[in-house]
Amino acid sequence: MFGGLFKKKEDQKSASAVSKMHDQPISPTDTADLKEKVASLTEQIKQTTDDKEKRHLLYNQLGAAQAKLGNDLAAIAAYEASIKDKEEFGDAYNALLNLYEVQRKQAAKAKNDDDIQKWVSKTDALLDMSKRVMRSGFGY
Repeated sequence: MFGGLFKKKEDQKSASAVSKMHDQPISPTDTADLKEKVASLTEQIKQTTDDKEKRHLLYNQLGAAQAKLGNDLAAIAAYEASIKDKEEFGDAYNALLNLYEVQRKQAAKAKNDDDIQKWVSKTDALLDMSKRVMRSGFGY
């Protein structure tokens, strides 16, 4: 009965998680470490051609590192590759929803209708994927 009362606040917290990463400056040491991690993960992904499960996890890590660096488009590319390897709910799905929303807001602020439509379409495609995942879990 009262379950919906708190959901909105919780959704707002998760939706702003990615944008908060941009607000928090990272130290030069952390930046260097993250760039090193990105290079290492990129190399591991190149070497992992047959194991989609492992590559999926590596792409998730790469997306998270890119997001911390503020490289939203690179993070989106990594998370999209992760979902391409393995469609599931999880880190990549949640991060993509948040990153798409950040990009859509930036496009709206810039009054760029084409980019707004691009990010809305990507969000819709992600939601379609979630329907496929749900249906596959129930044998539809």
